[in-house]
Amino acid sequence: MRKAATKKSVTTTEDVVQQRLSALEPKQQFLSAAMNMGWQLGGAVLIPVFIGVRIDTHYHSTPSYTLVALMLATVGAVNVVRSTINKVNIEQAESENQLSQDKPKKSKENISDK
Repeated sequence: MRKAATKKSVTTTEDVVQQRLSALEPKQQFLSAAMNMGWQLGGAVLIPVFIGVRIDTHYHSTPSYTLVALMLATVGAVNVVRSTINKVNIEQAESENQLSQDKPKKSKENISDK
């Protein structure tokens, strides 16, 4: 039996570094988006609730202003999550477009030569 000849691919250190960097990019995007969203959620929730508590103590009222502030904080938190998801989707689409442009396209001539 004859063994099929295998084609050895030659990789350079530049290719290896590029592969490792491209593998780290999604992780870096996720961590960046998660950290940014964490700060935004903290601000979107804590600031309105703090203001609501301060207004309630100033007017000696029941926690009505705090509850209103909590509802506003919920709306703000939903907006933060929605905008973060949209931003990550846009970044991911841009990186996919960039990767597809970087790959060499095989023409019919290259395929027929082999």
